[in-house]
Amino acid sequence: MILLAPFETMSLMSSDSHSIRSFQFTYEVSVESTGGKKLELWMPVPQSNEVQTISDLHISTSGLPYGIKEEKVHGNKYLYVYNVEGTNERTLVSMTFNVSRKEHSNEIYKNVDPNHYIGAYSTVPTGNAFLSLIKEEKLSKNDVRGIYNYVLSGMHYGKPKSVDDLYYKTPWLNPDSIYGQKGVSRDEVVALYQKAKTDDGNYTFGNGNSIYACNIGVGNCTDYHSYFMSLVRTLEIPVRFHMGFPIPTGKEGPVGGYHCWADYYVEGKGWHPVDISEADKDPSKTDYFFGTVDNNRVDMMVGRDFVLDGYEEGKVNLFIYPLMEIGDKKSTVFTKSFSYKNL
Repeated sequence: MILLAPFETMSLMSSDSHSIRSFQFTYEVSVESTGGKKLELWMPVPQSNEVQTISDLHISTSGLPYGIKEEKVHGNKYLYVYNVEGTNERTLVSMTFNVSRKEHSNEIYKNVDPNHYIGAYSTVPTGNAFLSLIKEEKLSKNDVRGIYNYVLSGMHYGKPKSVDDLYYKTPWLNPDSIYGQKGVSRDEVVALYQKAKTDDGNYTFGNGNSIYACNIGVGNCTDYHSYFMSLVRTLEIPVRFHMGFPIPTGKEGPVGGYHCWADYYVEGKGWHPVDISEADKDPSKTDYFFGTVDNNRVDMMVGRDFVLDGYEEGKVNLFIYPLMEIGDKKSTVFTKSFSYKNL
């Protein structure tokens, strides 16, 4: 039962309100030789919906067999390249498509069941600690803006991998502040990142781990919106997680990395978007990013914990960058790049 609520350093906000932005997006993966071992590659494929139109999709796999599959839980599409003989030379796999994207507020999406967006994900639990936090902070299902504000005030944008990292320094983090519910220093944030990398763990920024986000309070867009989801879903309000790419405001060029945001459901009014990490980076847009998102983005995947055909590593927590296996073992012997060009 549903209880209903009444590129990372740039601003994503459009300067031309309520406009349609059209651009071509290119997603390329250069795969190194697999030495004749079986090659499998997975890449997300965007779809049209009420706020974006995808057209002229062109896929090139340099002759490798492929198919477009559907992820069953959320209805996402993905490219699956499979060749039992692998490849003996560097091989380029590319996907190009056109996007028309609008700035939007609440939208009613066809064939989206809110009941599918209440439960927990592997790194986005509900109940327990979050229920206690909701009671302590007097957060309410009737005031989602209050939850947005709570996450916004409790999180700090930063991705410091070492003490030499840009994000370790002011204005991102500073030596005099403590962060998160546990009151950690920036040095502890770095130590947690380095430990997670050594242990192959996910208790660090960039994994959409809402327990980490709550405890440590330093992260990127995955962490802000996972924290928001855990709180709002604990109150049994449906929330979706969106992952895509931010598009710079120029005419053409590279796209540095992914971006994510969320939307929550209000019966009769549809899905209301929020972009908390962008609001944190530019406080002048705090009001804007509660209930509105711009047209400088493309949505690639909705949801979490994806089950992909043939993938041996189990459920996929976040799926925006390519995944690859060689001989049924996870591999990173590829390079990826993304670019855009206005139409």
